[in-house]
Amino acid sequence: MLSNRKPPAFSPPGVHPKDGRITQVRTYKLITPLYGGGAETQKPDEVTVVRASEIRGLLRFWWRATRGGQFDGSLAKMRAAEEAIWGSAAGESKAGPSPVALAVRILKRGQKMEDVSIRTRRGNQRVNIGDPRSPYGYVAFPLRDSRGSVWKDVEFELHITINRTNVQGGGKTLNVQEEVEAALWAWETFGGVGARTRRGFGALQLTKIDGQSVHEPTAKEVESYVRNGLHKYVRGTQWPCGVAHLTSDMMWKITNRHNDADAAWQYLFKSLKDFRQARYPDSKNRPFGRSKWPEPDAIRRITGTSSPGHAPQHPVRDKFPRGQFGLPIIFQFKEDDEKNGDPPKTVLEGAQHDRFASRLILRPLACQGGAVGLACVLEGPKDPPGGYVLKQQSNGQVLARPNVDLTRQDALKIGPLNGEPDVLKAFLKTLGWKEE
Repeated sequence: MLSNRKPPAFSPPGVHPKDGRITQVRTYKLITPLYGGGAETQKPDEVTVVRASEIRGLLRFWWRATRGGQFDGSLAKMRAAEEAIWGSAAGESKAGPSPVALAVRILKRGQKMEDVSIRTRRGNQRVNIGDPRSPYGYVAFPLRDSRGSVWKDVEFELHITINRTNVQGGGKTLNVQEEVEAALWAWETFGGVGARTRRGFGALQLTKIDGQSVHEPTAKEVESYVRNGLHKYVRGTQWPCGVAHLTSDMMWKITNRHNDADAAWQYLFKSLKDFRQARYPDSKNRPFGRSKWPEPDAIRRITGTSSPGHAPQHPVRDKFPRGQFGLPIIFQFKEDDEKNGDPPKTVLEGAQHDRFASRLILRPLACQGGAVGLACVLEGPKDPPGGYVLKQQSNGQVLARPNVDLTRQDALKIGPLNGEPDVLKAFLKTLGWKEE
């Protein structure tokens, strides 16, 4: 709902539904492809490409991100409030069914996006969307071995019914409409549907509310929309430990306008690719030399192996700062270098859970004349529980328990960071973000 005007209420002023319920229909279109979205992880549901149960889960997450700070840091209180609004499974608690009913009506199932056209010396060629040569290869790499898992041009309606005005939860009386509005705003602004939404898949555009078109902002208005929304919808200052959330002073950046959402999205993830994969020039002055990051040489030092001409030399020793981008990370040296002595595949994981979600969100936001890019960093845990482990991928052997934290001196020795030890902050700075 990208608008500087006051967001529409669930019911127009003066309208009081006879049965005491509040209803609203919100219409969305996806401005980037939908990846997954089915009941099985990363698999599409070809009958119902967007599911109400998935949206409920997403709204619960964004409710925690916006409203979870109003319970004095108590996880139990926050959960009690969450269940009072969004419901709980039978037997889990006393909360019971949710006063918020959700239903999805698919308006346009879209079409499968199995491959894309690329230019080669031999002319145009069709390749899998996850192929390294695909313009989406960097963010769609999990699709390199599968097809038909991405849909484009999807449109749907979300039917919302609120059956109660207030609920009791977490020691507070909560206005259900206000709590739901906060979750919707955050989901529409920062989230999406399906898998890999933090890298821009399944990005939403709200187009109508109860059949009336929603104002599309200018590129300049988007920034005030985000800032005003953070101040309006984020409530509280003390989140439970481990809960990712938004704050009014979080790091975020709006890019310049692009001609369409796809161009804005590609600008964001190509910027991330260039940052994460920064290399020195090779002997022929091509950008294929050694990495500017310390992890490859750290792995060589840890394993005690390296190919000729690739003895470890990075001045920052045994640190893995790119772990801040999320886990797992698979490190694979070039096939020829591995044959000549470089280490085999290794993987950086969390010590207690192999996965750790990235705090970095990249997605386009529609505006008049195209779209802008949004890059932001969620507040919350910076490291996985128990820290990090480096494993040999073939057999799971733990090789090291590395550190990802950098000193200022370390950051001065890693070119892309330009002296900034916070890796995510350093990336946002490359997009033009400035500390206030």
